[in-house]
Amino acid sequence: MKTIGVSDTTHTKLKRYCENNNINQGEFVESALKYFEKNGVHPVNHESPAAEMTKIIKRIDQIFAFIKKQEIDLVRPMTESVNMSERRIQHDLSLLAKDDRVNKLVTELSKLVNSYNDHLNRLDNQFIKQLKEQNEQQKQQQEQNKEAFKLLANLMDAKNQTTILKNLSTVFDQIKNQSK
Repeated sequence: MKTIGVSDTTHTKLKRYCENNNINQGEFVESALKYFEKNGVHPVNHESPAAEMTKIIKRIDQIFAFIKKQEIDLVRPMTESVNMSERRIQHDLSLLAKDDRVNKLVTELSKLVNSYNDHLNRLDNQFIKQLKEQNEQQKQQQEQNKEAFKLLANLMDAKNQTTILKNLSTVFDQIKNQSK
């Protein structure tokens, strides 16, 4: 246990205070020290609680003044700007989204798409027809070539001794089977 040097009047006041609050002097010193540290109060230079409250209220008033200034300078103009933009957008949308105008546009677009599809179908049909004609011409040309080769083979092997005609027919049949 340590002793603290205080004046007699302070010691008397401390003793009376501790008796009235049913605590010993050591508990009082520990509690007072914790209180000063926790609240950042300097026990010698400390002003009265009323003065401290006045400082706090003044600081709070400064904060409210700052917030009010921000509201006047920033928040209100932004709110008015947003409201004006909203009204302008609603007005523009009301002009754009007329049902009869939209329906007319959809009808015209449908007509254009149908016309385009018809044109593509006609082109497809013409192209298919041309491909079929070319295919038919190629088949006819192949038959003519086949007959020409057979005739040539008959002329080359008039007596069918070299079996060139038989070999040529076999090759043509193999080509025909592969193309199927």
